[in-house]
Amino acid sequence: MITVVHIVNQFFAGIGGEDKAGVPVGVSEAAAGAARGLQLQLGAQATIASTVHFGDNWFHEHKEEALKAILAVVQEKQPQVVIAGPAFNAGRYGVSCVEICNRVANELKIPCVTAMHVENPAIGLYRDHANLNYYCLPTAETTAGMADALKALAKFSLRLANGESIGPAKTEGYIGRGIRRLEKTDRPGFERAIDMLLKKINNQPFETEIAMEVWDDIPPAPALDHVKDRNIAVITTSGVVPWGNPGRFKTYRNTHWEKYNIAEVKELEPGKWEAVHGGYNVAYMNKNPHYGVPLDALRTLEAEGVIGAGKLYPAYYVIPGNQGSPAVMRRIGKEIAEDLKKDNVEGVLFVAT
Repeated sequence: MITVVHIVNQFFAGIGGEDKAGVPVGVSEAAAGAARGLQLQLGAQATIASTVHFGDNWFHEHKEEALKAILAVVQEKQPQVVIAGPAFNAGRYGVSCVEICNRVANELKIPCVTAMHVENPAIGLYRDHANLNYYCLPTAETTAGMADALKALAKFSLRLANGESIGPAKTEGYIGRGIRRLEKTDRPGFERAIDMLLKKINNQPFETEIAMEVWDDIPPAPALDHVKDRNIAVITTSGVVPWGNPGRFKTYRNTHWEKYNIAEVKELEPGKWEAVHGGYNVAYMNKNPHYGVPLDALRTLEAEGVIGAGKLYPAYYVIPGNQGSPAVMRRIGKEIAEDLKKDNVEGVLFVAT
């Protein structure tokens, strides 16, 4: 009999909603909450030995403690496969599922599968992990797709538990991670490349062997008039932060943004600010942080009346942009935009590196 451990948040465990988002990791023997529906889909081929649950907020506020507790349960139960979710388009839950699957697959060498909507913010992190031992299946955006999601999870998890070989994402139906595997073919690369080129020239269907990122084509916003009367904010990917890096940014592949107060700051003094970034030599930025956050020039524009009094937003937004995942950056852009809209910011000075 195949043994499964199912991991869910407080909502899908049937404990409660946001009012219970602070509950720590807990364990229910056998199937509980959404795991009951999963058990029905697994049928007699597998049994859910434990349902592990956690509060969305608690996981992210106590990440290492939560992961340690979850890994301890999984190690005790020794399942053939671990299932997390489905998370649909819930961002906190999705990130939790991805983090758990990655850690279980790496440390316990147990295959894992999760599921969520393709626009869940966690998809970028899933692709960044590029972990061969866990998979993410696509779901509907909301829980209206629960039945289909559980059915797909059950079918895929049984294949993993039985040690079946899993093929490419395009044929197996999971969300691709950008992992390339070597395959032996009967034709050399130059022949295949020429064949694809000729098909493209002749408008014939063909399939590329290396899928490329599809970039959004977004028209620029119209020019901002009457700048003096507009609320202006600064966003930077330079990684300039208060000395000591209070937001704990990494030098690459960051997944969160920070916002730092400059309301009473006239200039960024060297030694009080630093650059955290792995894509350029930060020595020059540390000597003059204004290269990344041009507060000196902005204060001058205020004094000259180009920017109206009180119109410069009292904080700036920052993330080190080095090796940023496009999916993560899209999510961060949306989050910052929502935060700016709440404070009626009308224009942004974007400082890149």
